[in-house]
Amino acid sequence: MTGALSDIRVVSFAQLAQGPFATQIMGDLGADIVKIEPPGGEWMRSAPERDEDAQIGLNTIWGDENLSFLAVNRNKRSIELNLKDDRHKEVAYDLVASADVLIENFRPGVMDRLGFDYDDLVDQNPKLVYCSSSGYGTSGPYTDRPAQDILLQALSGVMNITGHADDPPTPVGTTVIDTYTAMQIVVSVLAALYERERTGEGKQIEVDMMSSAVHLLSQEVTVTANDGEPARRSRVPGMGHVYLQAPYGVYKTNDGHLALSLSPVAEVAEALEIEELESITSLEEAYERKDELKRRIEVAFSEQTTDYWLERLLERDVWCAPVQDLSVIPDDPQVQTNGMIQTLERSNLPDLDVVSLPFRINGETPPARSQPPQVGEHTDDILVELGYPAGYLDDC
Repeated sequence: MTGALSDIRVVSFAQLAQGPFATQIMGDLGADIVKIEPPGGEWMRSAPERDEDAQIGLNTIWGDENLSFLAVNRNKRSIELNLKDDRHKEVAYDLVASADVLIENFRPGVMDRLGFDYDDLVDQNPKLVYCSSSGYGTSGPYTDRPAQDILLQALSGVMNITGHADDPPTPVGTTVIDTYTAMQIVVSVLAALYERERTGEGKQIEVDMMSSAVHLLSQEVTVTANDGEPARRSRVPGMGHVYLQAPYGVYKTNDGHLALSLSPVAEVAEALEIEELESITSLEEAYERKDELKRRIEVAFSEQTTDYWLERLLERDVWCAPVQDLSVIPDDPQVQTNGMIQTLERSNLPDLDVVSLPFRINGETPPARSQPPQVGEHTDDILVELGYPAGYLDDC
């Protein structure tokens, strides 16, 4: 399949998770992603391995590189450049001049100090779409603060609506703000490229994690801003969304857990044979009594297995799902059917299973065309494309 973005070159100064995830999505869609890396490669390539007795996690070395780096850097080419060296910087300028898109996620001011601010580049490449992603934006009281996913979960309010009322603020179990911000990078860049087709001019785009986090909470922030009442977590563990009524939440069975979504209390009560709850038909009552109802329903669930209840609920079209461990996800039959796991064969390194894009175009999933590059693997190829001889930077 020819990628939708196969005629687009993206020069990426991005590191860590957010920017690389965004550029990987564009690479999956066919764009030529040229990843500029400092001498020795970006830090995330070799972030420290976890203790050998710990479970495998994102900081595990696979082959000779960090799995979290490998997870977000396929379908890219790597060029190794020292941006403090004039000859290397000359190559970087030529590379940007050949690009459609530049993406960077340094703190505000870093690109300016390096000589790659938007104003430094737009004259030589007026069609350039220049996207900067930062923690808080380029102005305001938080601009110089450090930004990392857990910090933005704290600032935005995500932690205070996760978990239950007697717990401390609870972070989400993945880097949800980084990932959501990455999607804003992709959306805004694609919009700018589409407009460029009409105007012939590039754009300067600013994305930031704080704004993305607030946008992620559009429903909750809108309700609070207009109603004035802050969202309050339930005092019963596993209750779920702060604004939704029972039986929405997670329930313990006698061998695992089951999640229920927006189903009438009476229908769930009938399936569980809880006669005293079958008369509850109003959403208002289900919301006001949600803690009490959660406790009562969980007593019934604890008497049988997850599979037993799943069969009873699904045959009555009650919205439910088993709570699965991450270890079973790659082999889940729906995940397999949807082609969400692809295996990349790597010479002299272990094969790498990666997660595909979550959509299909004309029935096909955009392929993982190439493995994550070794640091500087494509330096000579890119130099030749720019008109330099291979090995031009070898003696720098």
